[in-house]
Amino acid sequence: MNLVVDIGNTRTKYAVFEDNLFVESGTGVPELYEKALCWRKRGEEVNVIMASTGAISTGLRACLSDIATFFCEANPLMALPIRLGYDTPQTLGIDRIAGCVAAAFLFPGKDILVVDMGTAITFDFMNGEGVFLGGNISPGIQIRFRALNEFTLSLPLVEGSDTYEYIGKNTPGAILDGVMNGILFEVRGYIDELRRENPEAIVILTGGASHFLKKSLKREVFFDEKLVIVGLNQMLEFQKRR
Repeated sequence: MNLVVDIGNTRTKYAVFEDNLFVESGTGVPELYEKALCWRKRGEEVNVIMASTGAISTGLRACLSDIATFFCEANPLMALPIRLGYDTPQTLGIDRIAGCVAAAFLFPGKDILVVDMGTAITFDFMNGEGVFLGGNISPGIQIRFRALNEFTLSLPLVEGSDTYEYIGKNTPGAILDGVMNGILFEVRGYIDELRRENPEAIVILTGGASHFLKKSLKREVFFDEKLVIVGLNQMLEFQKRR
């Protein structure tokens, strides 16, 4: 049993894999610990990888490492199933690395663009030889809405929606349409540029805000909400084989 633990700034998420197949996911440290303890009491292996964008508590690390049959913490300098062609790998977010590891696992031998739509929008490029070429970072949806509200005197704060028009008919509509179309055109621009060089290239969208573009891009790209956890599981499998 593989246990992927993703520690964010506000909550801890986990996912369970067996024989490389996703089994279940959940949130919360008590539930996570109880499940792991139950598996060990049944005599099952519990292989754990921890990844963090927040702080990992000493207690959680100690509890899981004690229970685990195999334990590792994800970091950008660990041995990986892909190669990093990045000038400063130590500054590369684990979520970006994991997304690209999953993409290379799911589409081996393909040039790939991974677009992760979270707090920021990241655009990461993999080539068919399994090399992470680099990528770009852009403001996410909520950052754009908040910036318009906080840096002007009269523009209201608007929420994202997957229902928007080409031209706004009022101020909230103009903000919604401007932000959503701006992101759509930005993502499409990256896709068009990539496929100008390689029409067979794969594009994957992931992240909590990716659903906003699903109606507009569903025929052009793959959507995979579990991409990062799949990548973390593959990183765990690679460490186990070593």
